[in-house]
Amino acid sequence: MTGLPDGVDRALRVLAAVALERRQAYDALDAVTGDGDFGSTFARGAAAVVRARPDSLRTAGLAFAAAAGGSSGALLGAALVRLDGHGLADDSDADRVSAALLDADAAVAELGGAALGDKTLRDALHPAATALRDGGVTAAVAAARSAAYATAGLTARRGRSAYAGERSVGAVDPGAVAVADVLEAWVAGEPPTWEALLDRVGEPAGEDAGSAEDDRVDRAVAGLVASHPSLRRLPGVRAVVRADAGAGSEGAPRVVLVSGGGAGHEPLHAGFVGAGMLDAACPGAVFTSPSSAQVLAAAEAVDQGAGVLFVVKAYTGDVLNFGLAAQSLGGTSATVLVADDVATAVDDGPGRRGTGATVAVEKLAGALAAEGADLGSCRALGQAVADDARSYGIAFRGEEMEQGVGIHGEPGRPREPRRHGSALAHALCDPLLAEVDPAAPLLVLLSGLGGTALLDLQATYADVVDVLTAAGRTVVRSLVGDLVTSLDQPGMLLTLVPFDERRTALWDAPVSTPALTW
Repeated sequence: MTGLPDGVDRALRVLAAVALERRQAYDALDAVTGDGDFGSTFARGAAAVVRARPDSLRTAGLAFAAAAGGSSGALLGAALVRLDGHGLADDSDADRVSAALLDADAAVAELGGAALGDKTLRDALHPAATALRDGGVTAAVAAARSAAYATAGLTARRGRSAYAGERSVGAVDPGAVAVADVLEAWVAGEPPTWEALLDRVGEPAGEDAGSAEDDRVDRAVAGLVASHPSLRRLPGVRAVVRADAGAGSEGAPRVVLVSGGGAGHEPLHAGFVGAGMLDAACPGAVFTSPSSAQVLAAAEAVDQGAGVLFVVKAYTGDVLNFGLAAQSLGGTSATVLVADDVATAVDDGPGRRGTGATVAVEKLAGALAAEGADLGSCRALGQAVADDARSYGIAFRGEEMEQGVGIHGEPGRPREPRRHGSALAHALCDPLLAEVDPAAPLLVLLSGLGGTALLDLQATYADVVDVLTAAGRTVVRSLVGDLVTSLDQPGMLLTLVPFDERRTALWDAPVSTPALTW
């Protein structure tokens, strides 16, 4: 027993059983228009609940959010915490349970900003809760299933699927399907015991243990730390920090930088931890944001008392989890939000994605922090760089190319025959030149997406310089190589950052990280 009322205990076991049993199916649904991780995230959070054997819904929610990561980890964790405030018991009537579920739905809306019709789990949860009040359990199950199917006709406007735009029509939302599956399982029969569920997930071998993907990321972190004595991993937490973090060896306290995001973008972010850049980085699962617990632990480990600057890419999961960590941090913090991808519209759906400009923000703000600047100055510089920079990506798919792709495999614009030479350089440059300060000198970052030879990157960079020069632009600094990747995707990501003398000096300042040193 967990100390919970029998009905609540049973509901948590149902939730965990569905998450564990349907992980691959939910990932497959999510892969149609998203990044294919909803099932893995849901299962990771459920496994943490099983291991925690919670004594309250609040405990369950905190355990779920701390382990799951991603936007769904934060949202579902928040929903469980909100349910705890309703004091549900075995004798709770349908009206009370309905009110609790509607409040949990409100918590999801408040934290994630999704409205009904945005193609999220709310589109099944809200009608199910309403039907429970008006027609009982059977009506709630039917309403959830019908609403889940109906999401196929909606256009996604939140989360990664939103970047697919109209192409998301025809695919059901995996979160909505999960709501229907959980309700159906709740009325179907007795779920597995806690002991049986624990046998399925096993005892934790590490902070995120429980899947081959998690082990892959953990071993990669272990290899990074083992090959770079200047780094260390926090015990029990998937976070990479400077080996001298907290040692007080640098004299006066200074602002520290903390960033992170899903694995699969290496060397971003952990490869940029070191003197003159980041103090800590938190890798999530592949293409999944780290949990708020990871971010908080990393920030607390490196905080010197002068403030923590969070560098966050504009993805829902990153924004949610870094935001929750900032709220929980005892010290002072500020956030730079990077949203530089011109392929995604500013006012449509979730807005622009954060991509290659993140490297420039981390380098320039890190250099300013190393000079001893205060938190407000570091944040102002970092946000100005993020706001000024623009990026654009192209993926190569055989003899075709896809413009406007995201770094998580999000689809871009319709495919076309692959371009080469100056034609490819124009495809990368033209969308950026229309938006970047026409008078400023430029920092040019050309990153491979993980599957393009350096030989080809360098050849394309020469063509990019020719295009920029012909457009009357001056390149003052550049960096070419794998900086922000998408596993092993063939393709390129171009970033242009307006520079002045101050930014140039900060770029030239000493830096010592695994991926960037001078």
